[in-house]
Amino acid sequence: MKMKFTINILFLFIFTFSFSQNEITYEKTLSDIKSSSKILTTTLIIPDVEFYIGIFTTDWIVEDLTEEQCGDIKTDSLKNSKIIKILESKKLLEKLYVEMENNNYESINSSEKFEWKDAKLVINMNFSDESDVFNQVYIPIMNKKKAKELIKSISPIFESDFCFKKLKRKL
Repeated sequence: MKMKFTINILFLFIFTFSFSQNEITYEKTLSDIKSSSKILTTTLIIPDVEFYIGIFTTDWIVEDLTEEQCGDIKTDSLKNSKIIKILESKKLLEKLYVEMENNNYESINSSEKFEWKDAKLVINMNFSDESDVFNQVYIPIMNKKKAKELIKSISPIFESDFCFKKLKRKL
């Protein structure tokens, strides 16, 4: 009888704990991204090419190790808001992916996955939620033309023509 009671308590604990964990939802993640414009960081990455553009707020201390100094382009909440609007207008915020283990990337709102090497451009966004926990999502762009259009839309926001032109050439 004592053993049965102990097992029931254990099951109750496991059951309660499993429902108390925070679940990642698309709606919550999208809301967190939109409300994080003050601290949002965006990195534009071409898979398998040693070149990327890092867009960071002044709150982030970044050691830019890139030869071209494109790894630490400064931004602010206004510029981040413009980036978010561009991503929305191009419907790129409709599918957000999180990194699972071993470089597997899975969609937040479906079981869809993407392979890093298959993407033409990957957007990595770091943001925080209301409890100041930092999160990270990935947005793959599989089409070269769409990737170039995105770069063309984002580049006027920043005074880094050289970096954005180079990113476009590397595609």
